[in-house]
Amino acid sequence: MRTIVVLEDEVAAMEVLRHTLEEQYTLIEAASAEEALSLFIGQDDRVDLLLAEVMLRTSSGIQVALLLRGNLAELPAILTSGYPVDGWSENDAADLERLGSTAMAIAQEPFLPHVLSNVIRQLIGSTQSEPKTRERCTLCLGHK
Repeated sequence: MRTIVVLEDEVAAMEVLRHTLEEQYTLIEAASAEEALSLFIGQDDRVDLLLAEVMLRTSSGIQVALLLRGNLAELPAILTSGYPVDGWSENDAADLERLGSTAMAIAQEPFLPHVLSNVIRQLIGSTQSEPKTRERCTLCLGHK
């Protein structure tokens, strides 16, 4: 089963993500950037995807994606946000450019669970037998 690090600091949103994904994927849940980074260490070879909220209380999901890709360069990432990309801070916009568009997607909240599942499947598949594509997601929302 594929493994996803889910970084979400809102309890209700984490519950929805858990309900949507737990039957198809192994989830490593984190409520802060620090927790996500500490849970990732030592498991980076088993992590298939990062699903992270962009605007966290004390950090940014984009910064976490950049740090994790420092250890696992091709780690696919899905960034979620209730704000359109053009409403993000200048720092987040600059970090997004550094992150690049390969193996990554942006999901504008609210999104339908099946749309998120489709994006994940396109990036990493749903079972161990499906190949990881590592290509740019064609279902990306809001990112060129």
